[in-house]
Amino acid sequence: MNTNPEINMKPGHNPVKKNNWNKFKKKSVPYILIFPALLFVVGVLGYAVVAGTFMSFWGVNLNVPGSPFVGLQNYIELFTTEQFISSLLRSLVFVFGSVVLGLVLAMLFALSLYRAKRFSNFFKGLALIPFLVSGIATAVMFRFVFSGDVGLINMMLTTIGLDQIVFLSSPVWALVVVILANVWFVCPFATLILLAGIQSIDQELFEAAIVDGASRLKIFWNIILPLIAPMMGISLIWLSFASFNMFDVILPLTGGGPGRATEVMAVYMYNVAFSELKYSLGSAVMVIILIFNVITSMIYLKIFKVTE
Repeated sequence: MNTNPEINMKPGHNPVKKNNWNKFKKKSVPYILIFPALLFVVGVLGYAVVAGTFMSFWGVNLNVPGSPFVGLQNYIELFTTEQFISSLLRSLVFVFGSVVLGLVLAMLFALSLYRAKRFSNFFKGLALIPFLVSGIATAVMFRFVFSGDVGLINMMLTTIGLDQIVFLSSPVWALVVVILANVWFVCPFATLILLAGIQSIDQELFEAAIVDGASRLKIFWNIILPLIAPMMGISLIWLSFASFNMFDVILPLTGGGPGRATEVMAVYMYNVAFSELKYSLGSAVMVIILIFNVITSMIYLKIFKVTE
């Protein structure tokens, strides 16, 4: 009986190629499954971005007949308009406050959830509730908490003998309130990202550090922060992206007021496009917001080395 595998092997049969093909099929299955959803999302968003960018170079204004090609005129008009410059500066303050406060709270919540051993799944689900609530519901809740005489905060201040604060009628306090509402709305997703990063750290590193006498602060600073740097970058990208595009919480909460104190670029874009019916000008604002999102994302990717 001939036991030589080369003689017994069928013509054209190559076990190496078959093994590689099986590996390729296993690796390609996840991509095949997500391809329809990815194609739909990219198609919808891609069309919106391309159409909006194209429209920003034309003069589409429902108050004026015709839609001539105007080139960069819409962008020039924006950067020579006081209201847009104010909304741009206000957006930078809003995003900075949201990102700093959101990252600090997300880190604290992620560390707390990591240390929670009992009912950990329950607390993780509980932490997602703000993210699952709609923006309008968030705005209604914060109006109830920070409104005038009937607001929960002012009722508490009156109970302990302090003067009431007109949160939503004061330009400074109104901006603070929308930052708090935005952080409450977008922070849970950043928390889960950071929690995933902390859970991926080898437990033996913590045990070795404790044996060496390292304090919790040193463990956090020298072990946790360096190892979850890519996750921090992704969290910052999410917080910045969500804050630059925040609209559905601010509009029902303050309407951009008092005056224009909380009119960030997303709200300004809505007012220009759908109140003044200047679609091309609104599209130009959309492109500027997109540019800010891309620039901040590239900075975070570079600093935190997310792709490495």
